Amino acid sequence: MIKTNGPLRRGNAQYLLLATLLFLLLSPGVAYSLRTVDITITPCTFGQGEVSLVTLKQAAGEPQLIWLRKRIPMVYNKKYELWAGFIGADLTTDPGRYKLQVNYTNTAEPDFIPITVRPKDHGIRRIKLRKEMVELDRDTLQRVLREISTVKQVFMTPSEGPLWSGSWTRPLPGTIVSPFGCKNIINDMERSPHSGVDLKAAVGTPVKATNRGLVALVAEHFFSGKSIVIDHGGGIFSMYFHLSHISVRVGELVEKGDPIGLSGCSGRVTGPHLHFGIRLNGRRINPLTLIEISKTLE
Repeated sequence: MIKTNGPLRRGNAQYLLLATLLFLLLSPGVAYSLRTVDITITPCTFGQGEVSLVTLKQAAGEPQLIWLRKRIPMVYNKKYELWAGFIGADLTTDPGRYKLQVNYTNTAEPDFIPITVRPKDHGIRRIKLRKEMVELDRDTLQRVLREISTVKQVFMTPSEGPLWSGSWTRPLPGTIVSPFGCKNIINDMERSPHSGVDLKAAVGTPVKATNRGLVALVAEHFFSGKSIVIDHGGGIFSMYFHLSHISVRVGELVEKGDPIGLSGCSGRVTGPHLHFGIRLNGRRINPLTLIEISKTLE
């Protein structure tokens, strides 16, 4: 049974985000009654680089959900007496119809729920940088490759269970200066798309943890400057780049809203700001849509 519930400039960036958030908030959730499980997916259609909230009620035990061949760890919300988790599509996930697999603790066959990933145009960002910041010499290139490998290793070794709970929050209140997902054209050459969102912040603005988690990386890298990666468990990581100061250490447990550093302009930047990113089971998703869609868990 299925029931229906209810060239890039700063102004354009704000408009694109507002349009995306309105689409997500106004898109109806779809509720399914499956054997011993009631599950709601909001929204059940989302674009590349976007995310959906999955909530589930069942008799006992953590739900077993599979999305794009990966298990989705769930968190129990005592206030609403339900399990909650997130599914998302990477910027490069092929548009089309997919299935969310719902497994049961007994020998019953799994159920499959249809999910649609639609194409998403995130726009274009054009940047002019000094030649030495783009055309790297041999030593700098080797450094960058080592740093990329270090970050990949962090993403490959997440905590076993979720550490986060409830809603997610912004690390600082700044307006958007560069949106998530836009194609990067640097010195007239196309580069990797923007995998986070850049928030306006003067040097020295306090930066706070978006949710509870373990500090998995503290580093100063060529591109991202002074950087922090927090492992929130269950395959969710948050990233904070271009900081001027870091006040946490690797292995430290931080709570949602804890200060972790100060914004800055370290690394390859054109001005002070905070680059804020989220990885969800290895997929690049818009962190602001995660924050917005999680508000129902407050």
